[in-house]
Amino acid sequence: MKIKFNWGTGIAIAIVLMVSGMLYLVSIATSQDYYLVEDDYYQKSINYQQKIDKIKNVNLLEEKVQLTQLGSNLQLSFPALFKHDLLEGTIQVYSPVSERNDLNIPLQLDSTLQQLVEVSRLPKGRYKIKLDWTADEKPFFQELEIMLE
Repeated sequence: MKIKFNWGTGIAIAIVLMVSGMLYLVSIATSQDYYLVEDDYYQKSINYQQKIDKIKNVNLLEEKVQLTQLGSNLQLSFPALFKHDLLEGTIQVYSPVSERNDLNIPLQLDSTLQQLVEVSRLPKGRYKIKLDWTADEKPFFQELEIMLE
């Protein structure tokens, strides 16, 4: 038995193809991992003026924190002007690709005002190092970028 191809058959085939294509796209859309970059983005936007003030404090420094990659470690070197200050804070290794690759580490400098951060378990890619610290109750915030290879 031969199927006659006419306008009605063509329209029916077009509708079936369109509906199946839409169902395919809907299935792809529902299987995507959608998450916010930050879970508490609303609270962070409210506190953004405090972050701006911290960045201004860093911009007033003569020397900034230096970041170097030493093999599978990152070395953070703080300026010598903080030698006599009590430094407290956090280091966040932030991955714009996936929250699973983020690291949060407390600031624990040695006597030379340096700290090594091990990043051997992180996948290759671009990362932001977010330093949030206080020195004698004066807050600072600095962002550095690095490409892990």
